[in-house]
Amino acid sequence: MKKSLLLLCFLAFFTACSDDSETQAVGDDNQLPVGNKVVLLKVDLLTNSFEGGKELAFPENSNFTISTDFNPAGDFGDITLIYEEVSEPIFSGDIIWMGLGQMTFPESINTPEEFPTIQNPVSQPDESQFALVSVDEPATSPFLSDIDYDAIWSSVNNLAVVKEYRESNPESKINLFLYTPSVGVGDPAEWDWFVILKN
Repeated sequence: MKKSLLLLCFLAFFTACSDDSETQAVGDDNQLPVGNKVVLLKVDLLTNSFEGGKELAFPENSNFTISTDFNPAGDFGDITLIYEEVSEPIFSGDIIWMGLGQMTFPESINTPEEFPTIQNPVSQPDESQFALVSVDEPATSPFLSDIDYDAIWSSVNNLAVVKEYRESNPESKINLFLYTPSVGVGDPAEWDWFVILKN
């Protein structure tokens, strides 16, 4: 009886170890499947230059809805974008009145040089393929009413990760989020677009 119990415990432990080998650590040491990914690509609002990005892995889910948790800046505010189907953050950052907030999640992003490029850029999607992740922040309204989709897309269309994501999920929306860490007398030179794609 004791031998059978020990054998069962050993098999359970071995199975758990095998399952771990198929996952990737992301964020706070969470073990997550590597199949469901989202990439954030940072583009300067005024120059439309690519400034880096981050690829994130999440629990398996074929759907992708972004919800927001927005606290307007009285003095200090913040914004969090949430992958609704798995209840996990995609992005979060401070918003400071008459100051400058910082992105708090992801804690860092990869530099542009860390993103392999391709020779033939990915074709410009139709404007209907873009979806705006908006929040009720009046200072951003002039920039949200006249978005230069061509310029934003041109800044990331030569990235291998964009080609990979668009080929694996061509019907998915290309989400655009304007992060404004400074409001009040905010400086648009400190603001960035985030292009958000799901594979």
